[in-house]
Amino acid sequence: MSAFKIAYIFTPIEFGGAERVNLNFLKTVDRSRFQIYPILIIRPWEEDNFFVQELKKLDYPIYKVPVAIRPRSEGRDYFRGIRCYKMIHSILKDNSFDLVHTHGYFADIVGIPAAKRIGVPSISTCHGYIPKSKSVILYNMLDHLVLRFTNRIIAVSEGIKRDLIKSGIRGSKIEVISNAVQTEIDNTTLIQNRQKKRQALGIKEDEFIVGYVGRLSVEKGIVYLLEAISMLNSGMPIKALIIGDGPQKKELVGLVKEKGIGEKIIFTGFQSDAENWLPAMDVFVLPSLTEGTPMALLEAMAYGIPVIASAVGGVPAVITNKENGILVKPCNSSDLAKGLHLLFQEPSLRATISERGKNHIKQNHNMHNWCREIEEQYNFLIEKTFNN
Repeated sequence: MSAFKIAYIFTPIEFGGAERVNLNFLKTVDRSRFQIYPILIIRPWEEDNFFVQELKKLDYPIYKVPVAIRPRSEGRDYFRGIRCYKMIHSILKDNSFDLVHTHGYFADIVGIPAAKRIGVPSISTCHGYIPKSKSVILYNMLDHLVLRFTNRIIAVSEGIKRDLIKSGIRGSKIEVISNAVQTEIDNTTLIQNRQKKRQALGIKEDEFIVGYVGRLSVEKGIVYLLEAISMLNSGMPIKALIIGDGPQKKELVGLVKEKGIGEKIIFTGFQSDAENWLPAMDVFVLPSLTEGTPMALLEAMAYGIPVIASAVGGVPAVITNKENGILVKPCNSSDLAKGLHLLFQEPSLRATISERGKNHIKQNHNMHNWCREIEEQYNFLIEKTFNN
């Protein structure tokens, strides 16, 4: 039997958690059974980002749909939604796909109606919602509307499933499949990366390194991490490694200067090999205000890095407090500071959390099982369509 053709619609504007999830899937999916065609909604005035470059290395056939005809700074593109819908409808109509898989609110809004009009079943993965501006809130409302017409929804956490049900979507069409990461990690490489990265950054062996990996934006709560660092005793040899980029970068740099902690904070910018930086850390911190099932958290635990994270979204389903990580209240610098001080003072607790964290990820968030669960959803929808 020939492979099923899947249209995979996504908006990889920056390389964050959702991009990492999608890249992991596209690297792991059984391509002998599922022929994936990424349809990427991109900014045509920008060069190919890391996500697109990686897909090209994997030899995927890529369709590019411009999200707008010009940057926002040069004027609004009022018809971008209609234009994207027409282009995606044309691609779907001309290629006889067996299934459409959308990711994110904009892909849902233009992809699900196009699939519905052609009569192709669709499935959507909901990675989470971030209400930032009036326009984004409007898009989220439209997303909840069109999701009622998709055949199946994958929610990456129980919290997201609850939110979708509250918005009026039937719970019976929602399947929770938490994110997953690579769990086969070579310890020798891990030790080498720790030494290499710390030496490159001029970090002494006795310095206690706290790390964050991800987008630098308000909802990630990095402000509270910086405030926590400023609260800790000046005699504590602590430094924070901030890996990533985003719209809040300038504000965070200003806060570092205001708090007088410049010597304690290292901004590395975006790193395509963020996993190689994780071993340099003694503790990983995720101070987010909202989350689904955060990839950066899962990766840190898989690498055996003790973690401190805000008890939001799908995080409490991953972390049991003081068992395989430490949970803190969101928007609470004092809680973060206390957690960091506790792990600094108790190496044995760090070691226990490290080992239990690794075991939890291997058992519950390994890539192979996760990918098979998504493939089972594909099979179910396609077979149901053929049988009808």
